[in-house]
Amino acid sequence: MKKQSTRRATKTSSKEDIIQLILADHKPLKKLIKIMKDVDNKSLNERRTAFSEFAPLLMAHANPEEFALYAELKTNSEDMRLEGTEGELEHGLADQLIEETKSTQDATLWSARAKILAEMVEHHIEEEEGEMLPEFKKKSVLEVRIELGKKYLERQKQLQEAPDHRIAPKKQNLSEHFHS
Repeated sequence: MKKQSTRRATKTSSKEDIIQLILADHKPLKKLIKIMKDVDNKSLNERRTAFSEFAPLLMAHANPEEFALYAELKTNSEDMRLEGTEGELEHGLADQLIEETKSTQDATLWSARAKILAEMVEHHIEEEEGEMLPEFKKKSVLEVRIELGKKYLERQKQLQEAPDHRIAPKKQNLSEHFHS
């Protein structure tokens, strides 16, 4: 009887595990990436629509991931510090490419930028899901991952409530990391 209640508590708590939250956020991004990359079968309008959904979803995911997981890796995980730093730099490159894509009028250049962005983020997600998250899971305990998950969710909430969802919190986050 005692084991069942422990299992139930763990299952309930694991919904706040940062790994589960990140994996859940990746699902809609992956669907949109497929559309953005499909220059042969999807119209420019379909790819632009996917991009317009993709950009804010990525921002709502990347900033909290940096704030919670990458900060943890960079601060408290000697052997995963590089992965946290690389992930943060890749997010910065994605941010830059999103801004360039948004301001691109030429259809061919827009298509190239959107496809490169999609491929870059796809590769980033594959590395996270195939290497970084499994390694972090092995090296961490559920309680820490739940605490990070709570930070992640709180940061997402702050971003939703902020007047500028993307810029203000991002700048604070980067300065927090580089001045530690």
